[in-house]
Amino acid sequence: MKYYRTVGIFAHIDSGKTTLTERILYESGKISAVGSIEDGNTESDSLQEEIERGISIRTTFHSLPWQTDFGTFQIQLVDTPGHIDFRNQVTDLLPAMETAVVVLEAGTVVQSQARLVIEELRKASVPIVFFINKLDRFGDEYLDTLVSLEEILGVAPVCLFQKTESGALEYYLNHSHSFAKKVDEELLSWNDELLISSWNQSSSSANFARIGLKDGPKSGKLFPVYGGSAKTGEGVRELLDLLLWTNPKVPTDIIPWAYPLLVLSRRMAEGIGPYAVVYPLKDLNELDLLSMTETFLQSVPLPPNASNDGLFQFIDPETEETTQEIHKGKLVLLKQNERFLLYPGEPVALRNVQGIGNWNQKDQRSPSPFSIVIEPEESSDKEFWLCRLEELVWEDPGYQTAIKEDTGQIVLFGRGELHLEIGIKRISGKTEKKLTFSSINIAKLELFKKMSHKVALEHRAFEDQKSSGTLIAVLEDTADFSKQIAFEVSLPEEVKNSIEMSFKEACLHGFYGEEVCGLRLRILSYEMPKGDLQTTLTLLKVAILAGVKECFPSNTYLVGPLTEIEVMVDSDHLGVVLSDLSRRDAKVVSIIEAVAGKSHLKANAPAQNLLGFSGALRNMTKGIGISWERTAFTSEFYAVLKE
Repeated sequence: MKYYRTVGIFAHIDSGKTTLTERILYESGKISAVGSIEDGNTESDSLQEEIERGISIRTTFHSLPWQTDFGTFQIQLVDTPGHIDFRNQVTDLLPAMETAVVVLEAGTVVQSQARLVIEELRKASVPIVFFINKLDRFGDEYLDTLVSLEEILGVAPVCLFQKTESGALEYYLNHSHSFAKKVDEELLSWNDELLISSWNQSSSSANFARIGLKDGPKSGKLFPVYGGSAKTGEGVRELLDLLLWTNPKVPTDIIPWAYPLLVLSRRMAEGIGPYAVVYPLKDLNELDLLSMTETFLQSVPLPPNASNDGLFQFIDPETEETTQEIHKGKLVLLKQNERFLLYPGEPVALRNVQGIGNWNQKDQRSPSPFSIVIEPEESSDKEFWLCRLEELVWEDPGYQTAIKEDTGQIVLFGRGELHLEIGIKRISGKTEKKLTFSSINIAKLELFKKMSHKVALEHRAFEDQKSSGTLIAVLEDTADFSKQIAFEVSLPEEVKNSIEMSFKEACLHGFYGEEVCGLRLRILSYEMPKGDLQTTLTLLKVAILAGVKECFPSNTYLVGPLTEIEVMVDSDHLGVVLSDLSRRDAKVVSIIEAVAGKSHLKANAPAQNLLGFSGALRNMTKGIGISWERTAFTSEFYAVLKE
């Protein structure tokens, strides 16, 4: 009997995730030689931008066989991006993950992107197995990693590998008799019933510790840890055995939608167009898909270049080849009476899916503070570039586009500096048409300071013969970035509408020229004069605009997104990196001395000051330094730029 498992690989950038994927493919016989990131010939990183930068920027899928002493498996391996700018590609596919391996780097604490991934995996109830990588370089230096992991998890992870006197590594599933009795107890302690059974049936032949290891990760209470080297292959085969020994999550009834398909990834391919890699949750035939699509299209438009013609086309997500029949384990596409049948199991790609790619995408993402303005060199090419941008957004919803109302220019929003740079490269490739674009713009706001200021607003005109009437109000701060208005007096709708519109207009440009947020206008009373209502409303607008704006000088401060930055750098280069960060007004949070002469630096700085830092870091450290940046712009997380 063959078993099937969808396994995701997750990690902080440069922890060895893609190297581990490559080694797994080699050990399984899927490839005949191990590629390297440096040579740009790995199976996972095939885009030109990935090869040039040595990072993964999109999810890849690999199907491979694996034989264990407890069964034969077909693994669908999902290699995810490690950089924070591409995080949405990770979170979107978590509902379909049955098991996860999180790669940690020896010689340092658990790094930030790995922390975020662990949190997301636990929220999605995905069983986790940890792999401490690079032990070929750092040897026994992984205690800090385990301590840091315990702090994140809230429970102690169970270390299931150890070094023998000869220096070789032993792994629990292969040599459980060699491990201390304490390890068996750790594998049982998460489950009181299992622990009591082991006490009461001590003479039983049942291996309760292995049972605990099998069920514990799925419960979210047990976190096994193996270690080794993805580069040399040490521990990789043992890791796969451990992953497959643990019970998987069953991804059913986990999304409150009427569609029994999970969208793992959206793609554009030359000669194919847009398609979605989906995970069926139950048996589906073509009529089911058509019915679901017709329902969905009532509220969601077609993706770019989608076709309404013909039957669904099935695509192998690994090779991007269109096929009529796929036999890949329990997901089988068979032509039966001119109808296709999808069985639940590993992912498959569908073309002509209309709106299917949006079903479980998270459209509630916070807007990005990073953007660039795009202009075609030839105005006649605007539609061409808009089409290219639609394709980019289809594949990665982390990008968004808008058209500036005043100039008609195209604005592209991205999750960060790297995200936007790669986005521009991707749309500009394989065309002779030219595109110009601005430098990166970073959003700014004026935040109203904590205060409560009572104002009397009135404007007179026509030699003081006409008045707006006297409006008594309180201008106060809020706890967020909102603009609010509250009426504590009953007024005609026309007057209320005029006050609201005038207040919003006054907030468009503050003392520093940016939109003012974080304030509330409470209307306490209004004495409306007699006479023409339209004239009164016009004068009232002038009174509010002038009166509110008079409160802005000295009462607002300019704020922008804040970036958390982590740098792993040789101690020899630490001084020059600290000097550069100081010049960028960064505040150092901590410096941890890691192994092999490395320093792990954490700092915070305004996002606008860190533009170009990653490139400068490469130059300062001769390509050795590694940085990770997380940027946010919320009422709880921002940088003060001017006061």
